[in-house]
Amino acid sequence: MDMMDMASPSQPTDNSRASADLVLVTRPGAFGLPTACPACLPAFLYLRLAAVSFQEQVTAVEPDSEDLPAVEYGESVGFASENGGVIEFLRKEKVVDLDAGLSDSEKAELETCKAMMESWVADASAYETWMRENDRQCKAVYFAELPWGLAQVLDWKQRVGVMQRLGVTPDNAAARAEEMYRKASNAYAALSVLLSDHKFFFSNRPTSLDALVLGHLLFHLRVPFEVSTLKGEIFKHQNLVNYAESWSSQLLGEGEDDIDAAFQPKAPPPPPMKRTKEKEMPAKKEKSEKEIVFKKRAKYFVITQVVAVLMYAMFAGFGVDDEDEDGVDENDE
Repeated sequence: MDMMDMASPSQPTDNSRASADLVLVTRPGAFGLPTACPACLPAFLYLRLAAVSFQEQVTAVEPDSEDLPAVEYGESVGFASENGGVIEFLRKEKVVDLDAGLSDSEKAELETCKAMMESWVADASAYETWMRENDRQCKAVYFAELPWGLAQVLDWKQRVGVMQRLGVTPDNAAARAEEMYRKASNAYAALSVLLSDHKFFFSNRPTSLDALVLGHLLFHLRVPFEVSTLKGEIFKHQNLVNYAESWSSQLLGEGEDDIDAAFQPKAPPPPPMKRTKEKEMPAKKEKSEKEIVFKKRAKYFVITQVVAVLMYAMFAGFGVDDEDEDGVDENDE
């Protein structure tokens, strides 16, 4: 079964036929968010800010995949793991580009702020999300739809991988945490100054930075982590809190009628038509390649995670369960 077979569409927008051309694949929603995935939420908000009609498809396949979010547009597919992610894909496919029209100086400042968000802030966010103390909320974000045993294995594997990527060890955990939180705090202060009392960060209109910052703020304001240093840092900047709350009501209304009129979804441009002189076979081959990508990823996920569950069950039978949990705690300290 491929990723799209496992997906369940959200409530369709007004123009169902047009929106069928553009599909955003995300992880499931939770805590009042359409998707509780910190990587998927900015992509969702980007399309909302662009007022582009799209269908959201939620998938439980590959909850630890770096490919999500993904976007389908006609016969083309863009993954988060590709250079520039789904936002660059949308720009190249001429669906939408929120950053078009910015001055050179604004583009330079925007890229600087995005780099800060994707490094300093993203590291602190990942650390806080995968802390052992926030285990329950983290599982609700990534593994809520999986069987208990599989969720336990994936949670442990992902936590160890995140801490290794962040360079967190039992010996330096306190120092690394302090460093990451300090950098995130500095980033919030810079964003607060840049935003000031404006509605957007640049040119009185939304950009990709707005989607990125809003996604991060709403994730940490909405998810009820047991330990949340970042939420405390965000609350030090009331304009960032007001900014997030205001856009939450305008972009994430319970129904289309609750969404601000300026951001009501509109039909995206149709996918580019194939040239008439082209034969049908190349088009069919392109689509089959897209399906193969999804099927190969899903097949790999199922096989590896079944093996992981068997190993988990085997070792648990020898009483390794408690020792393993202690080992994870040491990695998180």
